[in-house]
Amino acid sequence: ALPLGGRQARREGVVANNGHSIAFPFDFSGQQVFALGSAPESFPPPAGSGAWSVVTVNGSQAILERLGLRTPPVTTLMNRSILKSSIRSGIAARSVLRGSSTENLVVVSHKVSPKQRLLIACRLWWLRYRYRSLTVLDMRHRSRIMAGLLGDAYDERTPPSNGIFVALLALHLGASRVLMSGFSLSRAGHAYNDLNLPRGHLDGDTLALRRIVALGLPVFTNDERFARESGLPLMSGAA
Repeated sequence: ALPLGGRQARREGVVANNGHSIAFPFDFSGQQVFALGSAPESFPPPAGSGAWSVVTVNGSQAILERLGLRTPPVTTLMNRSILKSSIRSGIAARSVLRGSSTENLVVVSHKVSPKQRLLIACRLWWLRYRYRSLTVLDMRHRSRIMAGLLGDAYDERTPPSNGIFVALLALHLGASRVLMSGFSLSRAGHAYNDLNLPRGHLDGDTLALRRIVALGLPVFTNDERFARESGLPLMSGAA
């Protein structure tokens, strides 16, 4: 069982960066990573394709059990705005995250001062959201990770969503390949609510996915519709 929750568990493994470099308290060296987004339709990894480390984005971990996948996920990435936003998407995500847990939590934030890190920890405590390690990642380092993989074609003026970023983060941390499901360039809405809210960052996602395909990075999908939209190779069986 994970030593989640409690004062000691929240202190251990807390990492923040100062705009220079960051050492994540976990990695995916040699692992297959299954990245689960929150688009209306998603599928578990194909049977017989081996073991997968599951990573989730914002509220997508709410549908893990529906897909027959283990909980808590190995890693969850969320935007700091999810923890405080008064807009409907933030409220909806918090409602499904309350009382949940993950092994390694990465919170993307514009600010990473000690005060902001304390506020993030307090908001997580209020949500009763438990974790073994917490990494607070600033937007500049997020951009550097993506630029390191996508090269000169990456344009930080048109950034992709955290869903695309989590796939690139997995590669950055040593994943052998990434399988994406629960992502869309055309369908509105989220799998964990019926609000039918529009998707954001479509231009940035489209550009980043084109670059991923052009570079031949080991990123796949098991969703035929998303494969057609994105150009990502389709993984439909054991491979």
